[in-house]
Amino acid sequence: MSITRNSTTGKTALLTSALIWGISFVAVQEALNRGWTPFILLAFRGLLASAAISLVAFRRPFWRNKGLMLYGFLAGVVLFVGFVFQTYGQIYSTVSNASFITVQYVVFIPLLMFRKRKITTSVILGVGLSVIGTGFLTLNDSFSFQLGDVLLVACAVVFALHIVVIEKLAKYNDVMAATLIQVFTVSILGFGISAFTQPVIPTEGWIYVLYAGLFASGLAFLLQIYGQKHVNSTISGILLAFEALFGALGAVLILHEPFSKNTLIGGFLMMCAVFMVELGPRIGVKLKRGDYD
Repeated sequence: MSITRNSTTGKTALLTSALIWGISFVAVQEALNRGWTPFILLAFRGLLASAAISLVAFRRPFWRNKGLMLYGFLAGVVLFVGFVFQTYGQIYSTVSNASFITVQYVVFIPLLMFRKRKITTSVILGVGLSVIGTGFLTLNDSFSFQLGDVLLVACAVVFALHIVVIEKLAKYNDVMAATLIQVFTVSILGFGISAFTQPVIPTEGWIYVLYAGLFASGLAFLLQIYGQKHVNSTISGILLAFEALFGALGAVLILHEPFSKNTLIGGFLMMCAVFMVELGPRIGVKLKRGDYD
């Protein structure tokens, strides 16, 4: 009974995390609309998340572990680059596109790790669906990509690379400390670059920055960690992928973005791509074993 209860609670935590991340696309857009530049936004997002996570992470002297600090810093640099692509991509695209394209990091992970993991038929099909879905979302009447959509695809690739780096961090078995190092690195880089671009801090939109920092980069990470302790990785990946759906719904309901037929078809194909990559190998194993239940 306790296992079932923990599993249910874990799934709820993961779905809540996906919801928080999905709505964060709206929060970021609202902050940008009120004068926050990408770098100063990332600086405060990382700082607020660091403050929240440090309440738990500092229970152990993780700073004495040089390997953890090194890989945590590296992961933070990669995460920062991904956030920059994502934020600038959202500026020149739409929130709906940003949410659907960003989650395609799930599809790119097997391609980046082809030396360690075999590229299966499900991965190939998933990539194909992702490409077609991206076409529906991004191609205009002249059949050319918009700058924002190109940046968002780059964001998905960088986030996939971030997952690869995270595997190096996993061996240190201190996820909280690793997360703290990452988000603090994001903050330092954000403040450093913004000092040479636009050091002025806007007076409006703080509620959205607080949401992006405390909730999207703080609470959501905690929920993700808890959820993945009690739910297998395949189901975790699928639940977290609903970030794209929540982001698109937030764009329509809160920002009143138009939800066209192409957005619907493209979003559906991209979600199918994620499910194909996550569920395909599991289904294939069952079919080989003759387990059809």
